[in-house]
Amino acid sequence: MRLGLLEADKLRPASFIVQQMECWILSVCRVCNDEDMTDYDQLLAASRLESDAYLGNIEFWKRAWKAVKEPCAQLPDLPYLSSIPARLAGCGAKNVLDLGCGGGWLSIYLARHNFSVTGVDVAEKALEFARQWSDREGLSVNFDLGDVTHLPYLPGSFDAVLANSMFDHLTKELAYTLVVRLKEILCPGGTLFACFDKVGGGPGEYCTLPDGTHGYADNTRRGMLLRYYSDTELMDLFSCWTIIECSTLESGSRILWARS
Repeated sequence: MRLGLLEADKLRPASFIVQQMECWILSVCRVCNDEDMTDYDQLLAASRLESDAYLGNIEFWKRAWKAVKEPCAQLPDLPYLSSIPARLAGCGAKNVLDLGCGGGWLSIYLARHNFSVTGVDVAEKALEFARQWSDREGLSVNFDLGDVTHLPYLPGSFDAVLANSMFDHLTKELAYTLVVRLKEILCPGGTLFACFDKVGGGPGEYCTLPDGTHGYADNTRRGMLLRYYSDTELMDLFSCWTIIECSTLESGSRILWARS
């Protein structure tokens, strides 16, 4: 069973889906508290739940992008956007990877500033929009279909990696795994930019996974994962990196620059 993937769920009210998810989570918690199970088995049970939830998250983004009829070919109004090219250039970055690139706006923006950019996303429809945008502007951007938790790139492939509001949709375990992988595909001393939004709670029906990540079950966000990282968690997540800057915007989003 995978969260958010059952066709029958599309015909059921969100409250039923939430109840279904909660029952599943409770059953896993009961297994995890079984005194006859080893610590390894308990961790494995929780890990399986979070893995299935992440598969639901992937399906959410594919479904969400398929529903988009007209691409939005304009940059968002973000206070930190204009500073990114200069910061990357100052680090000597040329080859850049845009994680979870979606419709490609950040990849396009960096290509305009003469960076060699690769964008990767799990939604083919999003990449179609991104390629159309880059073609219209005559830009050379490589857009790859792929999951950020299974990056195929060789060691030292990139000078910089950007993760704009991307870690927010990973479980804690996957975030730690990705951070290790990013150090591998970056060149020595490579740069990471990440934005962590102020997310969690709010409208909608959701369940809380064992690691604190929210799995949504309402009609508009069925399957989507959202996780808020505390400041302590962020410092621990990047404890093996050299943190250049970690600042908080008025919106509550946090900006992190780090070096591998």
